Parts: sequence; structure tokens; C-alpha cells
Amino acid sequence: MADQAEFLTHVKNSLTGAFLNDWDDNGQKPVCNYTGVNCDQQGYVVKIDISGQGLFGHFPENICSFLPRLRSLYLGYNKIHGDFPHSITNCSLLEQLNITHTNLTGTLPDLSPMKSLKLLDLSSNFFIGAFPMSFINLTNLEVVNFNENAGFDMWRLPENITKLVKLKSMILSTCKVSGLIPKSIGNMTSLVDLELSGNFLVGPVPREIGLLKNLQQLELYYNQLVGGIPEELGNLTELIDLDMSVNRLTGNLPECICRLPKLQVLQLYNNSLTGEIPVVLENSTTLTMLSLYDNLLTGEVPRHLGRSSPLSLIDMSENRLTGELPPDVCNGGKLLYLLALGNMFSGELPESYGNCVSLIRFRVSRNRLEGNIPEGILGLPSVSIIDLSYNFLNGSIAKAIGNARNLSELFLQNNRISGVVPHEISNAINLVKIDFSNNLLSGRIPSEIGNLEKLNLLLLQGNQLTSSIPDSLSSLKSLNLLDLSRNLLTGGIPETLTDLLPNSMNFSNNLLSGAIPVSFIKGGQLESFTGNTKLCVPVPVLPKTGNQNFSICSQTYNKKRVNFFWMIGISIAILFIGGIIFLRCNRERDVLQHEDDTWAFSYFSYNMKSFHHVSFNQHEIIKSMTDKNVVGHGGSGMVYKIDLSNGEVIAVKRFWSQKSKDNSSSNDQKIMEKELKSEPKVADFGLAKVLNGRGKDSTTTCIAGTYGYIAPEYAYSSKATTKCDVYSFGVVLMELITGKKPVESEFGENKNIIYWISTKVETKEGATEILDKNLSGYFKDDMIKVLRVAILCTCRIATLRPSMNEVVQLLIQADPCRVDTCKLSNKTKEPEK
Repeated sequence: MADQAEFLTHVKNSLTGAFLNDWDDNGQKPVCNYTGVNCDQQGYVVKIDISGQGLFGHFPENICSFLPRLRSLYLGYNKIHGDFPHSITNCSLLEQLNITHTNLTGTLPDLSPMKSLKLLDLSSNFFIGAFPMSFINLTNLEVVNFNENAGFDMWRLPENITKLVKLKSMILSTCKVSGLIPKSIGNMTSLVDLELSGNFLVGPVPREIGLLKNLQQLELYYNQLVGGIPEELGNLTELIDLDMSVNRLTGNLPECICRLPKLQVLQLYNNSLTGEIPVVLENSTTLTMLSLYDNLLTGEVPRHLGRSSPLSLIDMSENRLTGELPPDVCNGGKLLYLLALGNMFSGELPESYGNCVSLIRFRVSRNRLEGNIPEGILGLPSVSIIDLSYNFLNGSIAKAIGNARNLSELFLQNNRISGVVPHEISNAINLVKIDFSNNLLSGRIPSEIGNLEKLNLLLLQGNQLTSSIPDSLSSLKSLNLLDLSRNLLTGGIPETLTDLLPNSMNFSNNLLSGAIPVSFIKGGQLESFTGNTKLCVPVPVLPKTGNQNFSICSQTYNKKRVNFFWMIGISIAILFIGGIIFLRCNRERDVLQHEDDTWAFSYFSYNMKSFHHVSFNQHEIIKSMTDKNVVGHGGSGMVYKIDLSNGEVIAVKRFWSQKSKDNSSSNDQKIMEKELKSEPKVADFGLAKVLNGRGKDSTTTCIAGTYGYIAPEYAYSSKATTKCDVYSFGVVLMELITGKKPVESEFGENKNIIYWISTKVETKEGATEILDKNLSGYFKDDMIKVLRVAILCTCRIATLRPSMNEVVQLLIQADPCRVDTCKLSNKTKEPEK
């Protein structure tokens, strides 16, 4: 008994967490009364369960020397560090060992001594080295789980795995299994759950799996399996979940599988299946999830699919399906996802879809659908995404759109929708994206759209919208992309819209008139106004390069504008002088002198905006800008950390003058420029935004960055915007992908990395050629995705570059997701398309 108490004290001292607080250190409390500890009638500890308690630390060795009768040990879902406790293998009576979701590392020992083990769960850890094939000697095993241990060396399933005759659950997903699935697996007739997903399995699916009469779950997704789906799988009458997605399977979907009486989940997406979806599937009373997207399926979908089954997800996207959409898919009242985009469906949208009140995502874009949009669809109360784009739909947008309180994305572009944009759309308060482009919409843009505070994308181009641009659009502070081009809009451009800078806007090809606001021109967005013959450019802000697309505003206009500025200037001067007099009358001279220095230094000498008020003296700052206070360098200057006399700490950046740059060609300077590659340039990003601020009156013209990273519009606008930062970020992405610098001799004279890449990416082979050879062997496809993002970021026209929010989303989509994340996604929602 003393040994038991001693060991549990070791556990308490090795792990931290409130869960162990009631484990007595003084021996006053019996160990059998400890939380998570169970004993037999003789007082011997037989079970320890401390799983899921947020414990942190190491687990002590020699557990079975202290607890000789231990039968169950549950340590999972804690942050236990270090190697696997090898001494656990001495626990000859241990029947259940669960160490899932900890942070254990290192290699695994010979597991053979644990002859009594029935449950072995070492999933979701960081083990490395040789896979412990010794688990095959544990003939009493009923459950084995090595899921998500991607650090193992490659290994193969041996033929003698059939020694595990009692095994009911074999989960070997994402643990580097390669080669063929042995045919002998058909002898493991006790199996209820077989999961081999996320591995490197090749060859056909063995027809012998059809002998596993008790099998309820078969998951082989994310492998490289080929050939057809064996008809013998139709013998698995207990099967509930079948998932063989993301392989290279061919041939038809066997009708016998669609007849399985208990089948709930059928996922075969991302293969090369052909033929039609068996009609018999519409008779299922159990089916909840059907995911067949990204195959080569043809023909019509079973007309009454979902008539008798409680479907929650149906995804038939990216096939070659024809005919009408099945009208009964919502009959079970539980449908969450209805996805059929990228097919050749025709006919009208079923009116019954307007009753799918549980629907969260509805996407049928890129088909041949026609007719009106049923009013109920646009007003579904739970829907988050409605995507009806790229069809032949007509009619108008129903006022019921105001009932869609959970709607965040509405895509109706490239149809034949007419009528007006209803003002009731403003009641859909969670809208983030609206795309009505390339339709036949007319009338005014409803000013009520300005109430959609979350809106970051509004695309109305290519319609017949008239009247003027509403001032209320300036209330959309989250707006990143606004496109009103190719309409019949009249009147001037509201000055208030300049408050949204820097964001991407397009007003081209309308009937707008008057002067283009100065802030748009300085923001490098002059191209956004082409095709408006009555627009003009004020003389003082005409770009140095000139622009033949716009006339110069008349002298009358300019004179009025100059007089206006004079009035503003005089007013500001009066207010300023009045403020100075007021301060002089109410403060002592020495205090006033300090404040004058601070004001002049902060606002006139450096023209910067602070995020919070800091009082300092310019002499104190300059005196402290010494080498010992240097904390960093950038392509545009040197950064100092300065401790102020008032106790505050600030960072000050001194920008290089041309003279200092010329005199700073030391070895250290060169090593910043070469050894660190992209890092110092990344540190400079965002300075343009800080120095310029967001105000339309800002005039600071400081370059934040290094040659090769600067956007082309800066050359004539002298205005650094966040679009410039996006451009610079794109250059850094190109560096990371190619391993090249922004400017190298191999690009040619006066040529940079952007030009070089543009000459290579016309073909897939050329795009592959420019990738960094040190990485492309492993991540070629993902690098190509990131390269596309980089090219978007470096578009010469600033308005066509994405916002940084959109860049982040593009990079997230380019990231190869972990299998467990993908699996969860596939079970609960369709992958993003």
C-alpha cells in the first residue's frame, strides 16, 4: 500500500493541474479515494484514469513496480512530454492502455510483453522511427489505434496480421502504411471498424474485404488505390459508413452497395467513377450523407433521392450529371448541405427547396438552370451561403431576402436576373459578400445597403443600374472590394467614399461626371474610373506621367476648389493660432515651451500619427538614438528602443537619407541585405499604412521597403497604400517559392523577379521549373497554389490586387490540410470549392 501511495505522489509531483489537488501528500487519505483511481477489494490499484484533465509535465517510469495489479491506464488528452514510458511494457496484467492526444515523442519499444492488452490507443502523438510491428503478437487485442502518427518510417501490413483474431477495431490511419492491402485481411472476421485512411496504400481494394460480415465502418480514403469498387462489398450487410474518397478508383458505383440496408454514410468523392447513380439509392431509409463530388458520373440523379431517408448532406458537385434536380432531398427535415455545382443540371429550381429550413449551404452554380428563383430559397432562415451563379435564371430578387438573417454570402452573378435590388436586403444583417454582377438589374442602388456593417465584398458590375452612387456606401467600413463598373450610373463620385481607402474599387464604364476625388488618384486607383468621359482630373494632382483618358477639370472648377482650400487653410490657421494663444494664457512659460517642442517634433517634423498619446521631448529622443539602443534594421532605416525619462518605453525608426545610405556600405550592411533574405523587408511592411494613416488629408510620402519590393503606382502617385504592401508581400512569396532574390542578374537588365516569373508561367512545365528545388519535390502542388496568390498580389493594376484579408483566405485554402481536419470537414461539411 505504501508503494502505491509513493508512486501516486510521484505522479502528482511530475504533473501539474488542479485535477490532482485531492491526491493526498501526507498519507492521510487512502489512495483508493483519489479522484480517477479505482481499486479491487484487496485495496490494490487496478485503474488510473486522468485523461482529459489538462495536465502538464512528464509521466514517471516504473509504474508497474509500484502498481503490480494495474489493468487500465488512461492518460490521453493531456500535455505529457518526453518519450513513451518504456517501463509500461512490464505491466503484464495491463488490459487497457490509452495515451491518445498527448505530446509523447521518440521511438516505441517492443510491445510483446503486454500479453493481456485488449485496448491499445497511442493515436495522435509524435512517435518516430520504426513502426512497432510487435503489436501483432498481442493476440488478445480487441482495439488498436495508431491514428495520426505521421513520424513513423514507411511500413507494410503483413500477411500474418490475421493472428489478431479477436480484433474488432483496427485504426491505422495516417501512420505511414504503404504497399498493398493484404488479401488475408478477409480472415479477420471479428472486425467491426477498419480504418486505413491517409496512408500510401496502392493497388486494388481486395474483394476479400467482403468476407468481413460484422464490418460497420470501412474507411480507406486519402490513399492511391486503383481499379473498381468490388461487388463483394455488397455482402457487408452491417455496414454503416463507407468512405473511399480521394483515391484513383474507376468504374461504376455498384448497385449492390446502394442496397445495403444500414448504410448511412457513402463518400466516394475525388475519384474517377463513371456511369450513373443507381436509382435504387432513392429507396434508402437510412442514408444521411452522400458525397460523390469530383468524379465523372453521368445521367440523371434518382428522381426521388431523399424521399425516405434523413439526409443531412448531399454533394454531387463537379460531375457530368444532367436532368433536373431531385425535389425530395429535404423530406427528412435535416438537410444541412445541398451542393450540386459544376454539372449540367437543367430545368427550374424546385419550389420544395424553399421549405428546406434546416439548410446551411446551398450551391448549384455553373449549371444550366433556368426560370425564377423560388421566393422561399432566398428567405431560408438558417442558410449561410446561397450560390446560384453562372446559370440562366431570370425573374427578380424576392423581398423575402430580408428574412435570411444568417446569410453571409449571396452569389447570383452571371444570370439573367432583372428588376431592382430590393431595399429589404439590408435586413440580412450578417451579409459579408454580395455578387450580383453580370445580370439585368436596373434602378438605383438601395442606400439601405449601407446598413450591412459586415459587408466586405459588393459586386454589381455589368448591370443596368441607374441614378447616383449612394453616399451610404461610405458606412461600409469593412468593405474591401467594390465594383460598380459597366452600369449606367450618373452624377459625381461621393467624396465620402474616400474614407474607405485603401480598398479596391472600380467605377469604370458608367456615365459619371465631375472631378475624381484627389484621394483616389493619390491612392493609385485612377484606372478605376476609365470609360467615364465626363470625369476630369484636377490639375494639382495630375500624375506626372499624364493620362490621356481624362480631361483636366475646367478653370472654374479648379478656382472654386482652390478658394475652398484657401478657406479651409485660413480656418485651420485661425484655430491653430487661437489654440496657441489659449495655451500661452493658461500655462507657465517653461511648460509651454516643452509642449511646443513636443507638438512641433511630433506633427511638423515627422508628420506621423500615434496610436496612443506619448509625451516626449525631441532633444531627449535625438540624444538617445545611439548604437547601444539599436534593436533592428530595415530596408528603410534603423530602429531604436528608447527609455523615456517619464518611465515610458518607445520605439523610434530613423529613415535612411540618401547621404547616410551612400556612407553605410559596411560588411554588416551587406550581410543584412543578403544573409537574411526576406526577413528585414517583411518587417517594413505596414509602415506605409502607419505613416500615411487612413485620412484623406494625409500627405506623407515615405517609401517603406527596399528596391524590388515597391509597387509600380508609387512612381507617379508618391502615395504608399496597403495595396503597395500587398504588392511587396507578393514579392516575398515569390522569393520563398523560387529561392531567388527580387533582383538578380539572370533576370536580365532592369528586370525583376515578377518579370522573370511572368515569362515562365505560361505553361505548367515552366511554372514547375521556377520552384525552389529544395522544396518542390515534396510540396509542388501546394507551391503552385501559393505562386498563384503571389501573382495576384503583384498585379500591375492596384485595384485588381486582393486585400490582405483575401490573401490570408487564399493561403489558408492553399494549405494542405491534416487528414484529421479534412476528415472532420468531410463528415460535417463539404470542402470549400
